[in-house]
Amino acid sequence: MSFRIACLLVLLGLATSTFAQQEVTKTETSAGLTYVRANTADGMCACFSLVGVTSSFVWNANERYSGVVDVGYQRSANINSSGFNLGLATYMAGPRISFRGQKFTVFGQALAGGVRANSNSGFNIGNGFAGSAGGGVDVRITRRFSWRILQTDYMLTRVPNGSTNIQNNIRFTTGIVMRLGWMPPRGPRRPYDRPY
Repeated sequence: MSFRIACLLVLLGLATSTFAQQEVTKTETSAGLTYVRANTADGMCACFSLVGVTSSFVWNANERYSGVVDVGYQRSANINSSGFNLGLATYMAGPRISFRGQKFTVFGQALAGGVRANSNSGFNIGNGFAGSAGGGVDVRITRRFSWRILQTDYMLTRVPNGSTNIQNNIRFTTGIVMRLGWMPPRGPRRPYDRPY
């Protein structure tokens, strides 16, 4: 997995030369629809899908580096026609690096936190660790709003499952981003710029 993350960082690094400076806000908030493809880590694919929502809050330290808080809930009503359901509530935080163009923003992030699992089976009930690594692309619609075309994350969860208690998940998200509180433009200070 570290090779994939390294490739993503290299790709983001190469993209910097193609991006011009964009207005940056102090904070961003987003809400979107999420699809999760889940798999246990026991070598046997008990794969199934969950659907839900994800919301995030971003504090921009500057145009490149940010802190992210991500909260989501995904649910599967009938796992592989077994009659069992599963709901996962995740809450994670971590750093983000962004490359902003006039129209597009590309970002990568790594988050860690927890997960609360709830199921009608004897397993998958309780709290555990959750972590994710991935990135996405936003396209600017207006000065205030963007559309998150796609965000893709590898998401690791550790909840009881009757086997290894480890789940390897791929998460896809699309939604709306709203920017709040503009930062002052970057550049040299001019004599007529007064701090009023």
